[in-house]
Amino acid sequence: MVYSAKNHVLHLADKSMDYVTFGRGEKPLVMIPGLGDGLATVRGMAQSISFLYRRLGRDYKVYVFSRMNELPVGCSTRDMAGDLARAMTALGLTQTPVLGISQGGMIAQWLALDFPDKVSRLLLAVTTARANELSRERVGHWMRLAQADQYQDLMADIGQHSYSSRTYACLKYLYKLMGFFGKIKNKERLLIQAQACKEHDARAELARIFCPTLIVGAKMDDVLGLEASYELNRIIENSRLIVLPDCGHALYEKNKEFQQLVLEFLESNQ
Repeated sequence: MVYSAKNHVLHLADKSMDYVTFGRGEKPLVMIPGLGDGLATVRGMAQSISFLYRRLGRDYKVYVFSRMNELPVGCSTRDMAGDLARAMTALGLTQTPVLGISQGGMIAQWLALDFPDKVSRLLLAVTTARANELSRERVGHWMRLAQADQYQDLMADIGQHSYSSRTYACLKYLYKLMGFFGKIKNKERLLIQAQACKEHDARAELARIFCPTLIVGAKMDDVLGLEASYELNRIIENSRLIVLPDCGHALYEKNKEFQQLVLEFLESNQ
């Protein structure tokens, strides 16, 4: 087991949420994954997630939360933040650094705005303050492919636009295999989360985020575009922006560098 990685299910009233924990540190760190959570929750993925983010697990106990298993139609990124706040309360997590990736970053924005007592530091990676033309085009196309049960085409398109062209050239056959053998476990859940991405817009309130904030953008982001990171940096006053070169929307291309940035920010005086 990598750093005591464990799978969990949290029950809140009539709903449930999958989450994993790993790490040997005493300090907590909350992570919120992106839209891939609509394809599959973190259930059963403790080992793989802990290995991928093992550098964070050296110093922190990391909590990685999926969305609720029971998502109502029309559930927004702000609603998802409320669900996460309740989960954190149930687990005794307060004044915790929060790392949100892609759609997870949209949720993290609302968590910091509506539940500031939960967030001590905010890390927003390859995310946006609002749905823009590029993201609506990408996510809308993925929704149409999902509705038509074209899973192979869906996975190929996600891979093509998430990585730089050089990296995708090495991974395209893997994505073809994933598309051939995989399937969408819960189409409605994916579509609800995708629609929430298309409707996200926190610009009018982001100036109320006062905790130290690190924004990580990717120069070759072909899902949200790099300008989305610059816009976040302009609106959130107490924020710093770092751009990863030669990197697409999928931060795995710069995984070591990204985790090092996270650790440096968490230990800095900002």
